[in-house]
Amino acid sequence: MPYSSARREGIRDGMAVVVGYIPFALALGAAFGSAGVDPFIAWLSSPVMIAGAAQLVTVEMLGAGMGAAVVLTTALVVNARHVLYSATMASLVGHWRRRARWIAAYLLADPMFALAVARFRAGDSVERRSADRSYFFAASWACWTGWLVLTGAGVLLGHLLPATLPLDVATPLTFLLLLLPSLETSAMRAAAVTGGAVAVIASGLPLGLGLLAGALAGVAAGALAQPAFTREPEETTHV
Repeated sequence: MPYSSARREGIRDGMAVVVGYIPFALALGAAFGSAGVDPFIAWLSSPVMIAGAAQLVTVEMLGAGMGAAVVLTTALVVNARHVLYSATMASLVGHWRRRARWIAAYLLADPMFALAVARFRAGDSVERRSADRSYFFAASWACWTGWLVLTGAGVLLGHLLPATLPLDVATPLTFLLLLLPSLETSAMRAAAVTGGAVAVIASGLPLGLGLLAGALAGVAAGALAQPAFTREPEETTHV
């Protein structure tokens, strides 16, 4: 696939994600404006973390006067699922240059992980892997730009937004729709169903622990559904 075609496809998919961001990002920006923290400082959490749940929690904690150490620890707990994302991505982008891997790690938000897992395949040709890299960064920068613009608009226009915007639903649904095409095996389907069910059941837990519980349960279910190894057929000898 030519690099220009991969980039166009990445921008297209990235903009589709941005459309799904709209209600969540605008409502999040509005929450920044009323969190008791300077709105510009609160908005700066967007380029720093690119993670809506962690941004909301940390900005609210800062507004409540919590200490920096507590806020930082909370952000790490809420974003702990990214450790699982990185473990999955390691085998798919290990051939990239170190600088590209560092930038990709910064840009690896939930929807980008879904897009990458659905598209990348270990062992692809060099040309295909290069096209995948072009796709990833085109989609990522589209998502990054859209996220910053939308959260900024929420800060500026938050007083005009209705209180009924689905803050908790929009982005998880977008993530799920992106992930569905990649569920090719029973292990993947078991992981998705189990992880989603546990995350919903545990959604009332503080500090975003429900999402982390869902991620861990999904990984465990997928591991149990996947055969541990494939036994090679035994050789027979003829006397």
